[in-house]
Amino acid sequence: MLYISVFDAKEEVSIGAINREREEWYKKGRDKIFQKMCKRIDRYEVVGKSPLRIIFIIETDNLHALNMLTHHFGNEWITVTYPAMQREMHEAIVEDKSIIGG
Repeated sequence: MLYISVFDAKEEVSIGAINREREEWYKKGRDKIFQKMCKRIDRYEVVGKSPLRIIFIIETDNLHALNMLTHHFGNEWITVTYPAMQREMHEAIVEDKSIIGG
């Protein structure tokens, strides 16, 4: 299943705290565990956004991966994860017409 996770750093959190959190993630080897749980992980940062906003596109059948990511980074971030599906624009238009009519 495909998921979109949006992580917004809490306004009161410093970059130093975010960096310490990342270091802890790597020290505990969670990056390797997380990668094994997922078929795909893409990470994007919104440029010029303050506080920091990170968007992950994650493909996994293991819901523990999403839980692991959210709980590790949950103290410093406001996180929301959505199940998603990829469709081309023409597919969306055709489906919308069949649902709405026209």
